[in-house]
Amino acid sequence: MPKFRPVLTVVLLALFSFAASHAFAQTPISIYVQAGTGGFAANGAGDSATDIAANLQKKRGFQIVDSPANADVILRVDSRNTRQEAYSITTNANESKDGKSATATTTQNKKTILEVHATIVAGDFQLPLLGASTFSWRLSAGDITSQLEHWTKENYAKLVEKRIEREKSRPSPAVAQAALAEPAMNADIAPGMTEAQVLRTLGPADKKFSFGPKSLWTYRGLQVIFENGKVSDVKF
Repeated sequence: MPKFRPVLTVVLLALFSFAASHAFAQTPISIYVQAGTGGFAANGAGDSATDIAANLQKKRGFQIVDSPANADVILRVDSRNTRQEAYSITTNANESKDGKSATATTTQNKKTILEVHATIVAGDFQLPLLGASTFSWRLSAGDITSQLEHWTKENYAKLVEKRIEREKSRPSPAVAQAALAEPAMNADIAPGMTEAQVLRTLGPADKKFSFGPKSLWTYRGLQVIFENGKVSDVKF
């Protein structure tokens, strides 16, 4: 009997993997791809966000949504940049004309790395990602896509659980319509809350203004000020 245990373990792992993949394909995870924060996108972030969204649309198990409120996961493309990296050294020997002396010249060979910086946001959880390529920005975006896909599959059960919790706590259409017509009179806004948390608490803002890392959301009789995507002040 003991000699069959390794085979049994392999079979069980294969069945578990198949079941997880099947479930992942049957119930897609909703993704909102966002370029920057506070209403502004860094140079090139919009292009990389478009590339990532296009990549996800080709993959099973994902659904691109047009609102963060409808997303299981927000992928925020924060910035992209280039950097130089040394990968080899070339040494050339140079002899004098009379052949009596020689010198050596060393040259450092460098390659350009194209980096895309992004962040996975799921509720209060955030995970920074770095995609890189020496060939194209699209390949860097593809690197981010692969990392997001891997993370999503690892956390699939938890994401579905969180979605069920949100749907249970979501008000009925009639209640939601009433909330839009008249803002809630009792709401707790605390320093450090994210934009998503404020959106869930107060609903959509009447107006939004952004300036660099700061943004202002206005409601009737209330202004919420964000800095780097988190509440820094509230004015009544």
